[in-house]
Amino acid sequence: FLAPQTDMFSDAFIHLSFGKSSPVRALLELMVVEYADRKEDSQRILKPMVLSLFMHIARRWRQEKPKAAPESLFEKIVQHINSQPDSVTLTETAAHFGYHPNYISGLLHRKFGKTFSEIVLEKRMARAVILLKGTTLSIEEVAGMVGYSNHSNFYKAFRNYFGAAPREYLRGNG
Repeated sequence: FLAPQTDMFSDAFIHLSFGKSSPVRALLELMVVEYADRKEDSQRILKPMVLSLFMHIARRWRQEKPKAAPESLFEKIVQHINSQPDSVTLTETAAHFGYHPNYISGLLHRKFGKTFSEIVLEKRMARAVILLKGTTLSIEEVAGMVGYSNHSNFYKAFRNYFGAAPREYLRGNG
């Protein structure tokens, strides 16, 4: 029950919107007034109101659930990373989707078994190989295009990822 409030990695939540003329809104207003008045029978009156509130929420959830977009949050995040692997950050991605960075990170790790940084590195290295093999760009130019302002950081990341420096990799896999 308290998981969404205490566990930042929990994805157990429902988001529903109700208009100003919604019976749910009216019911909530009645409940607030009844609770604030604290009259003798308030608890007996509030119990069925709470039950009614949950029934309305459940009905609305059933109505809206099939309308959910087929594209999952995971797919949207991966598309976001793919669209800008050279500059994407966890903080920016989390803000873009309206979630806490730890939530996005945990979500990706549970789904893909990789951290956000590992996924971004994978995309950057895949793009680097395509650029190195398919263009006449220098290694330094490719480094800049995949998000490395310092080419020695690119060399180090490339070597760690592929087990060989860019030139060696191209000779063996050209």
